[in-house]
Amino acid sequence: MTEVAAMTDSPLLKIDSLAPNASAVALACQALNDGELVVAPTETQYGILARVDNTAALVKLFELKGRDRNKPLSIFVKKISQLKEYAEMSPMSELIAGKFLPGPLTIVLRSKKDFGKLITREGKTGFRLSANFLIQKIMNKIEVPVTATSANFSGSPAKESALSIKERFGSEIAVYLDGGRLNNPASTVVEIIEDKINFLREGAISKTDILAAIR
Repeated sequence: MTEVAAMTDSPLLKIDSLAPNASAVALACQALNDGELVVAPTETQYGILARVDNTAALVKLFELKGRDRNKPLSIFVKKISQLKEYAEMSPMSELIAGKFLPGPLTIVLRSKKDFGKLITREGKTGFRLSANFLIQKIMNKIEVPVTATSANFSGSPAKESALSIKERFGSEIAVYLDGGRLNNPASTVVEIIEDKINFLREGAISKTDILAAIR
């Protein structure tokens, strides 16, 4: 994967994640509905968004990141009720979701819906419910979940600004939403199957805090 030129036609729009501009949100949503990729700030780091029902967009995302297709993407959902619609929830997963979502937590659960091999693997899908108001606004306007993956080359450090991400990916991304510098830890990733929890990555939420919630 080679870096692309910084100067592109793709807009880079300043946005307040607490009070996102409606026109910027609409432009991002239109790009997603057109099968394009969008970079947006989350409560952790910048992410690349794509509709999960657009295979071409997902393939482009994998190629852009240089990501192994055997490593499925996680997805954003709108709310807990949608999470329950898509995933099998046990008492433990309901407890954890109720305590830490919305927030910087990815929960891998048995999936009621097969989103395709780039998202669902071995019957399981990773779900996120973002506390970022901008992501919530986008999710409320998009009919289906969108991807939740960092805006970087796989294996490379996360970029802290939308401009540095644009310098890396250029016109391969249709819209860049600039929410300022982000250098927060990545989301914590846990797999919860029935009453068993497996910590796949410790990030913004500590393993200690999650285990304390379970106890």
